[in-house]
Amino acid sequence: MPTLPTNFKEELQAAVIDLLWRQWTCLGAGLEGRAVPDAHIIDPEALLLATTTFGRHDQRLFDEALAWLVRFGSLINVQRLKNLHQGGKLGDPRVLGAVAAYVKNHGKLPKWGVLAEVERSGEKPEPFFLTSKDSSATHRGESDPDFLAHGWLRRAPRNKPLAMPPPPERLANVLLNLRALIGVSSRCEIILCLLTRPSARAAELARLTGYSPQSIQTTLGEMLLSGKVHSDEPRPEHGRGVRGMSRRFYVKPAEWRFLWPADHAPRWMPWAAIFALSQGVHEALATIQDETLLSIQVRRTLEEHLPDLSENTGHRLFGYNSDMTGQRLLSSLATDLPRMLREL
Repeated sequence: MPTLPTNFKEELQAAVIDLLWRQWTCLGAGLEGRAVPDAHIIDPEALLLATTTFGRHDQRLFDEALAWLVRFGSLINVQRLKNLHQGGKLGDPRVLGAVAAYVKNHGKLPKWGVLAEVERSGEKPEPFFLTSKDSSATHRGESDPDFLAHGWLRRAPRNKPLAMPPPPERLANVLLNLRALIGVSSRCEIILCLLTRPSARAAELARLTGYSPQSIQTTLGEMLLSGKVHSDEPRPEHGRGVRGMSRRFYVKPAEWRFLWPADHAPRWMPWAAIFALSQGVHEALATIQDETLLSIQVRRTLEEHLPDLSENTGHRLFGYNSDMTGQRLLSSLATDLPRMLREL
């Protein structure tokens, strides 16, 4: 029997938190439980942004993730984090600002300062963590100054020394492992995206990775000079940019075999779109009571994010089709979206 829409919000929230828990466990945060399989590459920026919203419902998850960031926040691409947040409707800006301030101060990482500055309009600070039953916030005791500065009331997190570096043997961690090897830049995402598909245009890579098309185009021009990135046109001369938006780029997997075994290549997943879809649907369920209006808003959210999902996940993971409306749409999504999240 399908999950009823009245239970949809709780089912969806539990499925997202379970996925976040598994991904942070795989990265080395001090959490115990089932880790994600190595079939999919973890996107740490999308993971963090999703945690800024759903992590308020699970204090242990949020605080273990925060402790991991204090130790290994240098591996996070702050500019990409900002891009995904501003362009994909993913994450809570005030929570992200508080996290950035905390990581900057406790992890001695100045680069996080660019995200720590959030304008406040003078509203009264509110409790940070939410209860599971009615989503109301609670707080007791003295507040952490970094969170208080961004309008949140919560006790100072305990910096427990349980966070570990991303295990290099886990293929799901390959993005962070590659950053640790060659540096935090768009080149890591470009390499992995090209390794997980036959070829791609610069615009496709920009959409998949969260960088601007112009930035990707410029970086590809430099990477072509290495002889390890190839295109369907002759290699440009030194000092000349890459021309032609229709130009396709590719890599030869045999030249990158050190990243993973030949028969165990993980997939690049559109995690930002998956989490943004989940966040949008969850917010609609929390704020809209009328079934017709809820169906309309959920449909808009689906149509916004499905184009980014279709290439890597496909509509097959949803029972949704464009003819669905009302109760039929909500009932189908109430079953399929939590199931998809638990299977990833």
